[in-house]
Amino acid sequence: ALPILIMTTVSSRFIDFMNAHVAPVAKRMENQPHISAIRDGFIVVLPFLIVGSFIMILLIPPFDENTQNSFGQAWWSFAHWASDYGWRFFQMSFNAISLFTSASIAYNLAKAYKREPLPAAFLSVMTFLLVAAPVKDGAMDIKFFGGIGLFSAIFIAIYTVELTRLLEFLKIRIRLPKEVPNAVAESLNIVIPILAVLLTLYPFTLWIEHSTGSSIPQLIMDFMAPLIKVSDSLGAICLFVFATHLLWFLGINGSLVLMQLWTPFLLQNMAANLAAFQAGEPLPYIITNSFWDFYIVHGASGGVIALAFLLVRSKSAHLRSIGKIGLVPSFFSIGEPIVYGVPMVVNPLFFIPLIFAPMANAIIAYLLLDFNLIHRIYLMAPWTTPAPIGAYLVSAGDIWAPVLSVSLIILDIIIYYPFFKMYERICVEKEQSKDAETLEQERLMEERARSAAQ
Repeated sequence: ALPILIMTTVSSRFIDFMNAHVAPVAKRMENQPHISAIRDGFIVVLPFLIVGSFIMILLIPPFDENTQNSFGQAWWSFAHWASDYGWRFFQMSFNAISLFTSASIAYNLAKAYKREPLPAAFLSVMTFLLVAAPVKDGAMDIKFFGGIGLFSAIFIAIYTVELTRLLEFLKIRIRLPKEVPNAVAESLNIVIPILAVLLTLYPFTLWIEHSTGSSIPQLIMDFMAPLIKVSDSLGAICLFVFATHLLWFLGINGSLVLMQLWTPFLLQNMAANLAAFQAGEPLPYIITNSFWDFYIVHGASGGVIALAFLLVRSKSAHLRSIGKIGLVPSFFSIGEPIVYGVPMVVNPLFFIPLIFAPMANAIIAYLLLDFNLIHRIYLMAPWTTPAPIGAYLVSAGDIWAPVLSVSLIILDIIIYYPFFKMYERICVEKEQSKDAETLEQERLMEERARSAAQ
């Protein structure tokens, strides 16, 4: 009891400090228009990446091309037949992510400012094409349509929306009679921002290309290269895991707040891995979106699927019911029933496992992929895919990937177990005390009933 009392006292002071100084900042970040627009913009384009990834799996079966397995041979025959059609779709989905992102972020940012979102999306796409897709000898260079153009797409989306806001603030717009329909007026009002882009960013783009010999997207990638390299380090993933789950402990969706800041780096890493794979080169990056989904937070943030397995066998009626409710959702990476039902939020006994279970997952998975013991990731699957299955798919059929995923879940069960048992004992004592109190109340009521009858 004394260690629990000490832990509770220290944690209480720590929680008070975090609620006073960290939680307000996190909530402001979550609601900041640019950050929320980037988050929502990526959510819109993720389905294109997922479908593109499955197309690649169909075109590159997880079997040796000379396999004697009849199913594998049939799959390869289909892949050869569908190759021309499938790669065309893949290029227009997976390898056009920056073009889509430019439109979706501008759309969501305009909505956040209560502006017409569709013209904003079109303006952003036009500007992205001007800046990132120069035409030479009658052919458009689409190199930056893929993942390497993401940072340019984000910049252009924000630039065009903010430029439009500035023009409206300065009251620089086409003035039309009131009789003109609103839809027509809104469509014509985009003329001024188009001209503003042609007079500002486009000349700057041409000057950069002529003076440096490089495009703006290439210069942005050169500038971001050190950050991209750092984002793929063990230290970076450990820091991100800690910060994300610290917010979860405070009751704030840490993934929702922080992931949008890191998503451009993760998607760029995956795009670079894909380009290396297509070129027959070693995959350069370890950390991608799918690395996070299927190795670190399998069963939702905190790896709570491990706790779900413990809860369903708990001696506490409350914890057992939460386990039964939350076990199936946790298979599909939905952990809120367990996180808020136990509760794990601001619960001192779960502070350590909530943070250090995913931390252990990150370190072990990173090292195994770093030593090339398991195939690195260049594909994507829906984050709701059960972890072992998702790990197998995104690793292009590496049989050791689901083995690692299952092993990490077992490790998480071991990490959670002592803290679960301490909390279970507290819950059982409360339930027994409550049952004793209920029995005593029922006994008193029976005695009163007998006295009244006499």
